[in-house]
Amino acid sequence: MMRTTLRAVAAAALALASAGCGDDGKPTAAASSAPATTARPSASATAASPSPSASTPASPSPTFDPTAPLAMGKTFATADGVATATVYSYRHNVARTAPRPEEQPGYVWAAIDVKVCAHKPAGEQEHQGIAVSNSPWTLVYADDSQIEASSVGYNQFPEPEYPFGEKAVAWGRCIRGWITYPVPGEKRPIAVEYAPEGQAVAPRWTVTS
Repeated sequence: MMRTTLRAVAAAALALASAGCGDDGKPTAAASSAPATTARPSASATAASPSPSASTPASPSPTFDPTAPLAMGKTFATADGVATATVYSYRHNVARTAPRPEEQPGYVWAAIDVKVCAHKPAGEQEHQGIAVSNSPWTLVYADDSQIEASSVGYNQFPEPEYPFGEKAVAWGRCIRGWITYPVPGEKRPIAVEYAPEGQAVAPRWTVTS
């Protein structure tokens, strides 16, 4: 009697499983076998899902690498978000009528055009802005040597000049100017580096001229 009952239950289960398949032969669980996508749906996608033939897999967003070289004209945001920095160009052998760099035969003057902007963080009440100077900016060469900005200034240097000493920049404002360096006349730097105090990663802009 028990065997007859078990067989009847098994037969009923098989009949229910067969009835769960539609006429098109597609199992109802097919949707769960589709690969999951990591892309967040847009507002239009949540309102009406597109047909499978119209859907395409979303491309993953590129990961930002703060150590990757930047092209001239690209802007870098500091880790704390209070400043952005941009290098626009490098010029070699400028201020040719100015006195040559002292005690460095074969050296000439070179200059970079840079800009820094101050961005007020949310909830900031203590400070009125940031302080900038030319000291965080250096030229980097292929042998890993670096040259700091000139400690002297001449009227022939490119203008407007970027501040020598610390200068306050209020929230929402920017400052742009030229920084001049004593450099070997026969060599070109490979990058411009910006390393303000407290910045964990110093961005570099590739010198192309």
